[in-house]
Amino acid sequence: MDYFRSLQSFFGATANSRPLEGIKVVEFSHYILGPNIPRLLAQLGAEVVKVEPPPRGDRWKYAPMWGGKGFYKGMRIDYLYLNANKYSLGLDFRKEEGYRLLIELVKKADVFVENMEPGTLDRYGLGYLQLREVNPRLIYLSASGYGQFGPLHRLPSYDIIGQAESGIMDTTGWEEDEVDELYRLPDYPGDWLPSTMAVSAVLAALIYRERTGRGQYIDLSQAASLQRFMYHFVYMSASGRLKRSGFFDPFAPVSGVFKTRDGKYVAIAAMTEGQVKALAGEVAGLVEALGDRWRVFRVVQEWASGKTLEEVLEAGRRLKVPIQPVMTDIDVLRDPWRWERGSVVRINDRLYGEIVVPGPLFKMAGADIGVRWVARPVGYHNKLVLKKWLGYSPEEVDRLVQRDVLGYWDGQPGNMPPPGWKAEEDPVYQGERDEV
Repeated sequence: MDYFRSLQSFFGATANSRPLEGIKVVEFSHYILGPNIPRLLAQLGAEVVKVEPPPRGDRWKYAPMWGGKGFYKGMRIDYLYLNANKYSLGLDFRKEEGYRLLIELVKKADVFVENMEPGTLDRYGLGYLQLREVNPRLIYLSASGYGQFGPLHRLPSYDIIGQAESGIMDTTGWEEDEVDELYRLPDYPGDWLPSTMAVSAVLAALIYRERTGRGQYIDLSQAASLQRFMYHFVYMSASGRLKRSGFFDPFAPVSGVFKTRDGKYVAIAAMTEGQVKALAGEVAGLVEALGDRWRVFRVVQEWASGKTLEEVLEAGRRLKVPIQPVMTDIDVLRDPWRWERGSVVRINDRLYGEIVVPGPLFKMAGADIGVRWVARPVGYHNKLVLKKWLGYSPEEVDRLVQRDVLGYWDGQPGNMPPPGWKAEEDPVYQGERDEV
């Protein structure tokens, strides 16, 4: 038995509990920056209600991707994961009755998360100062491009804008006299990274409330959060503007990405004196090249180009030098180590069937965290949420639907149940049982 599994046995029955069990979250967000925060809280066991104005709700579910191939059984693939473990409530808060209903939910909530343009929710009576009047213990998080104050705070922002504004984009590419290009880091790190960091703020606020009995307001700026990854700002203030370094690690005597004889790529990073010495025993001319990173690159490239990928990897294992393949997305998906660790998992969702999704960011021996179900169409949990939180009957919910206070999905790609789904045969949709 390995170390981690032995610890799971040590915790025993408590390993089935979830760290944030009992914490209730109302989400009022869209795209990635906002929704990822409650997603992570839900993964830790919080009960998250995603409020979406029907019938469309969060527009990210409709965004085109991969030439229209990014949909699975009627839903956008990454939306299924980004909004996993959440309850969807299709509520028109602009109607007086809808607003009152939302206020009743807020009274029951521990956390409120939003990423609308600053000032938007205040105009609807849903700002922090307004909601704290009905729930003084509420933790309210606002996520936006530039925060809630200052000369830029009303400007719109997306991932690429955050990357540009934070300075991260300027560090990509090569020195200006080599290749004068800048690059956008793919897969929306401008959204994923700040929102992941935001969870620590929510957890800190929960601890603060436990100690003081008071709620909290959290102002998250996308650009300012990304800037925190730019630790070299400290160095710049003393020595001037840093040069771009491409795929070189400026702190490693030997580093880079190299092409092997069979057309594959490997990343190499010899950081310590022992690693450099070990690699120099294999790579002719390396000692003489040290200090000139382009000369180092050429001699290591010549060595790598004479070997297959597996031969280079074997050398790394033998020399104890960090050498790993540059993996494609398919390589990552098929990597046995990731499946063993749970970084990639296959779940059997009650509604959408078998789906492969990323596992949790970390593992906890004494808690059950992860994806329990994937996203649902707008309003899917109307009856369940209002029954659990406010004690409404199905008939009361139906009357709210008739008055257009509550609503459901529009049936467009990205916002629909799977083919063959029947409302009358779905007990969760009817509010008769929970998802899990």
